[in-house]
Amino acid sequence: SLAMPLAAAAADNVSYSYADLAYVTTDIDGVNEDLDGFALRGSIEVTDQAFLFGTYTDQSAESGGADVDYATFTLGGGYAWPLSDSADLYGKLGYVSSEVEVSVPGLGGFSVDDDGFLLGFGLRGRVAQQFELEGAVNYTDYSDSGDDTSLGAAARWFFTDQFSAFAEGEFGDDVTSYGIGMRWNFGGNSGGQRVAQQK
Repeated sequence: SLAMPLAAAAADNVSYSYADLAYVTTDIDGVNEDLDGFALRGSIEVTDQAFLFGTYTDQSAESGGADVDYATFTLGGGYAWPLSDSADLYGKLGYVSSEVEVSVPGLGGFSVDDDGFLLGFGLRGRVAQQFELEGAVNYTDYSDSGDDTSLGAAARWFFTDQFSAFAEGEFGDDVTSYGIGMRWNFGGNSGGQRVAQQK
């Protein structure tokens, strides 16, 4: 039946219930210094293929005698289409908000905030039992700041079914960021756990 592949659960080796903690550095056009800080991300499976996600980043830098703080927040949902037992194609749609605060010691400061939506498509898969790769195309459209398309890539190495270390990058027209961090997978879809249970 043609409907059978669409009814299949998301790839056994790819979990959408996880929490990330990452160190991130971002290069924004027009800002002399890179911004450094942290990112918190979470995702939880609602069904075998649908998931909810959220992210928060907080970064800062000193540029030209001014302190620059940059924070972003996203919240949305996604859906995964299994390509095999170890690879998924996914799509996601969400709300995005950002705020930039600039302050000069002794002179005060100002802040600019904006919001909009994001749309993304990606491919995730285990290329080995302990190694996962992910690639994505993300489109963000802000109310005032315009839109941007970026390419994202990540590699994750699993110490166990639940814990992995990762390196990542996102490359856009005006913003480029890199990150390293740790991921905790939780729930029944963690890594090779389901594969082992099915054997």
